[in-house]
Amino acid sequence: MKKGLLSIVLALFWLTSVSMAKDFMTHPTEGFVGPDTCKLCHTDIHKQWSSSWHTKKTEWGPAYPEQYLKGRDYPWGSEKIYPWVKRDWDTLDTYMILDRKDATTNYVAIDKIKFEEVELVVGSQRKQRYAVYYDGSPRKAWLATTETGGISWKLDKSTVVDYPGNKERAGYKFLFIEVNPTDGKMNKNNYGEFYSWQERCIACHSTGFDADAWYKAKDEFVAGKRDHLRDTFVSSIEVSCEACHGGGAAHAKMPSKTNIINPAKLTDPTERQVVCSRCHTRTAMNTKYGKGSNDNRGFIVGQSKYEDVMQYTRPNWGKGNRQVSIDGKGRRDHQQDMDIKLGYTIKGENSVHAKMACFDCHTSHNVGNNPKSPWLFDKTAVETCAKCHGDKAESLVKVLSGADGWPKYGYGNWNNEGGRSKNKQHIFNVDSEGRSFGLTPEQYHWALKKDGDAKKAEDWQSIWPWEKEQMEKAGRKVFVGADPLK
Repeated sequence: MKKGLLSIVLALFWLTSVSMAKDFMTHPTEGFVGPDTCKLCHTDIHKQWSSSWHTKKTEWGPAYPEQYLKGRDYPWGSEKIYPWVKRDWDTLDTYMILDRKDATTNYVAIDKIKFEEVELVVGSQRKQRYAVYYDGSPRKAWLATTETGGISWKLDKSTVVDYPGNKERAGYKFLFIEVNPTDGKMNKNNYGEFYSWQERCIACHSTGFDADAWYKAKDEFVAGKRDHLRDTFVSSIEVSCEACHGGGAAHAKMPSKTNIINPAKLTDPTERQVVCSRCHTRTAMNTKYGKGSNDNRGFIVGQSKYEDVMQYTRPNWGKGNRQVSIDGKGRRDHQQDMDIKLGYTIKGENSVHAKMACFDCHTSHNVGNNPKSPWLFDKTAVETCAKCHGDKAESLVKVLSGADGWPKYGYGNWNNEGGRSKNKQHIFNVDSEGRSFGLTPEQYHWALKKDGDAKKAEDWQSIWPWEKEQMEKAGRKVFVGADPLK
């Protein structure tokens, strides 16, 4: 009798937990209706999207079994987390990153997170990160340190310290590990993000994030007026229809071509490109909200400009940095947009590539489902480029690797033209040796800091060519050329 009663209690507890999870998983965002509503009319497109990579940028983890096992197939099976990670979970450093102590030191909780406690799975194809909820309370901690500006981290388990707690850091916090699909392969550098998923990443990894609602909730939580910060304040945890087409409430109520955004029908190159580049980019910061945010929160498709809420990561002309080579080629994830925009300067604003948007070559609804090339429609990269370039396509596709022919780069060795490898580089320009190449020195752009001394090199900031007008409007002196001091 007691065992039967216990089983009933446990079952009720589980059902209540899942029910509670549903309550905070999404919130109705004003003007948004969610992908299930779009499905009512756009059945075929919804079917493509529902198995695409855009649905797998953030997903609910094994802490919520109903959502975690929700009928979706992966190359490795039905579970969202890589099989080898589940197998080896007990041997991995599955500890939660609490906060930053200083610029080179993080607090990491000593309590090992169990597999079934993972609440968020972030990423699926190239790498995965995992997150659990943290309430900001004091914890016992280890210290993780970096000597490479955050590229690599070492966890010292020999000394336990007292972390005082910080309600500002409450939310879904990342674990110390970063893994990829290959069996047994982890990011040897581990992971050092101390901000929560809501603070840092959510706007690009979901749809319809209400930043104002989140910050209001956070202020209430810190002030003791709210019990938790589990709420996501998104209309959909996936990157779904309204991420690119804008809020669809009015369109769902009375369908019309005038009350929904169709990116394919946009004609202005900047408006077309920003539909994708607002997420497929690398920002230095979110200028509207700041506070550690590094996504596009506050951006409204069809209404905002990139610069309204975000600042591009900066180049470092002639010297290079982790983000950008000395000639402007992107070096990290999500920098295709900057590569493409350099076409304005390299080939001219009326050139074909300067006017193109991602979805001219890449599928958005069906990304990941094409066996020939996951990112493209129903063709290989060579076949896609051949539509315009004919028999030259095969040789030209090589420029999608910015590393070929250039020296390797790494921490302490940024001063070269090496860019990203494989198919990641999107500067459609080659030098005399057929290598992917960005800007020549006479095309470098600089802006003098406000109240800066034009005779001091440190007062000149490297800027992107398309930022020239913006800087001049702000009253900053702009120089175009190799060296503003000459």
